[in-house]
Amino acid sequence: MIRLTQGSTADTFIVTLTEKCLLSSPNYLFVFTNVQSRKVTTKIFLNGDDQSAYKTRFNKFTINTSTVFNEIDQFIYDVYEMASTTNINPTGLNKVETGRLVVSKASPHTQNSNQSLPQFNSYDSQ
Repeated sequence: MIRLTQGSTADTFIVTLTEKCLLSSPNYLFVFTNVQSRKVTTKIFLNGDDQSAYKTRFNKFTINTSTVFNEIDQFIYDVYEMASTTNINPTGLNKVETGRLVVSKASPHTQNSNQSLPQFNSYDSQ
């Protein structure tokens, strides 16, 4: 499962796409379907957007969640390989991965390592 933070301008995620690809240098069409509303959002990642140093093992992308996702929710994602750089219709494309993605709020709480732990008194029961 991919976990992203709402409003993040540079959220990184890793998927395994190359193992089922038929094209040598594919671009990827991501189709995100909201689990509740069934609203569909698409995003194209070009082959050059893959930041992985080991593309045969995994693919690494960075996404601006503030421009792609308008809501905090769960999504099913389908990834298709394609030669096109503009196509947003998955009909006839080779599906290389399906999974679940969660977009959540950034945590308002931060951990302060200088905070002291609470002290507890212990009493012997007799």
